[in-house]
Amino acid sequence: MAHRKDAVMQQLSQLADDLEELWKAATRDPAVEQRKQRAWTILSGVVGAAAAMASRWAVAKFWPILTGEQPPTAKTPGS
Repeated sequence: MAHRKDAVMQQLSQLADDLEELWKAATRDPAVEQRKQRAWTILSGVVGAAAAMASRWAVAKFWPILTGEQPPTAKTPGS
């Protein structure tokens, strides 16, 4: 009896997955999904670049405090 119950549960699960995929295909526009994905990629790139610039600025401010020297990447006067 357990085998029949397992088989029915498996088929119902597969049917639910198929219906979910059908619903997604019927209600979503691939062009809109692609546009959202592109926007996400651009946004994450901008945020990553801003975070890198902010961290570099912060480290450049703390370096002289910690070591008493200018940061190695800072331009020296007259160079």
